[in-house]
Amino acid sequence: MTSDALSVLRCARCRGVLTAAAEALLCAPCALRIPVVDGIPRFVQEPDDDTAKRTQASFGYEWTHFNDWRPSGATNFGDYFAGFDLPSLAGRLVLDAGCGMGRHARQVAPFAGHLIALDFSRAIEQAARNTSTLDNVHCIQADLLALPVAPASIDFIYSLGVLHHLEQTEQALQGLVQALRPGGRLRIYLYWKHHGWRGALLSLATAARAVTTRMPFGLLRVCCWLLSVALFLTVVLGYRLLDALGVRAHQSWPLYSYAKYPFTVLYNDQFDRFSAPIEKRYDPHEVKSLLERAGLESVVVRSCYGWVADGTRPA
Repeated sequence: MTSDALSVLRCARCRGVLTAAAEALLCAPCALRIPVVDGIPRFVQEPDDDTAKRTQASFGYEWTHFNDWRPSGATNFGDYFAGFDLPSLAGRLVLDAGCGMGRHARQVAPFAGHLIALDFSRAIEQAARNTSTLDNVHCIQADLLALPVAPASIDFIYSLGVLHHLEQTEQALQGLVQALRPGGRLRIYLYWKHHGWRGALLSLATAARAVTTRMPFGLLRVCCWLLSVALFLTVVLGYRLLDALGVRAHQSWPLYSYAKYPFTVLYNDQFDRFSAPIEKRYDPHEVKSLLERAGLESVVVRSCYGWVADGTRPA
């Protein structure tokens, strides 16, 4: 980890400045020792709370097994970062808040000065492998509810598909906003609510989650593979056929986004959908209100198989 990246890290317990030591970061004010294992500072270990423990284990398992960033690659990146001026990140400090296997960190880093990739789970080890060729990426294992970075130190933060899996979503979001420099920008992605017949279909999946979020990961992975095969054959291939015929009416229907992805992305997302213990969904006005309550201005929300929202910390 470079001195530039270390200079913005803080003790999660007392907010003290950290110094590097042999295989550790040290906080002089409270004498906390943060171990550095395989080059990754570990600000968190296994949590005591059962829900947090399942969340950590779920995403650690997911991104260890679904660890190839290439199938979603440019298509996914293009969806999430559409309309964002990536060259503006030159020389800037960026935080990937919930980086998973590092797929977005890998693609944002070439535009940034330095990028801190943070994850709560052991997925951070896969993120480190996927970004190992990028000298400006610095991986840390930490909790968004105890963000170990200095206030007003980050130029751009993105958190994609993360905050809706937390019980304390607003607290985590407020912590991210406090980490932004004045004038710094935040981009998040949150699940959307569905209403009408789409909402009725979604309620069936939500009911199934009462069982699936308690299943052993190996068994759930097999079930998600079977479900994904059925969905791919009966729905996704049908969408592709309609696209080939020039039909467009179906493009707002459930699961249409998978028509442009390989099967592995559908499979990965089904596991993600049915494994994490917490799943929140929002209408657009709720997303806008969430960001404004956190202290952001110039909030814009757009649809992208969910909601992508941007906001700026007042200068």
